[in-house]
Amino acid sequence: MQKNILIIGSSSRIGREVIKLSASKGDNIYATSRSPIDISVKQFFQLDPNEDLSELDSLPESIDALVYFPGSISLKSIQRMNISDIREDFRINFEGAFHIIKKVLPNLKKADGASVVFVSSVAANTGMTFHSSIAASKAALEGFARSLSAELAPRVAVNCIAPSLTDTPMAEHLINNENKLKSSEDRHPLNAIGDPESVAKVIYNLFSAKENWITGQTINIDGGLSTLR
Repeated sequence: MQKNILIIGSSSRIGREVIKLSASKGDNIYATSRSPIDISVKQFFQLDPNEDLSELDSLPESIDALVYFPGSISLKSIQRMNISDIREDFRINFEGAFHIIKKVLPNLKKADGASVVFVSSVAANTGMTFHSSIAASKAALEGFARSLSAELAPRVAVNCIAPSLTDTPMAEHLINNENKLKSSEDRHPLNAIGDPESVAKVIYNLFSAKENWITGQTINIDGGLSTLR
């Protein structure tokens, strides 16, 4: 069935894959990004989730699915980290998600079986060196999602995905030569880093989370990194 899908942070590589997959299903795609995108959608809004969201007033009355992509990879030791680093990660990863949900909740409640997907990180629940800031902000996002899933049930299903390192521009500095890429692949039990198209498929399936009896969950897409040794 055709869905109205709102994609926040659509310029991300995974976001683009979700757009392609959604388009192939005949869905209506409404997308936002802080910068212009070069992929066709039904309606595009150039905006920052932490700033003026009044443009979203023109969204259709009912939104069936929402995914929030904005994120950061800021890896620093605690000695080099400032409180401003923590605040910026929280602003991007958590506060923006809060503002978006507050804005479009009336649209989600009018849908018959709406779904929200937040993008967390394997670092939120797996101790990883230099990840304290991103882990804290993504853990806040996961806690927020679990509470929302209880508050909004049974009308809206709320879930997270928690990818490990994925082949995206944001992660380019971590895999930009053969040695770095091989080292990253070897850290994962499946001997590979994440593929944006595969992650997009999991997200799209979660757009039907309510009818598939799934809410309040964090789905790890991490090649086994969080659970296998």
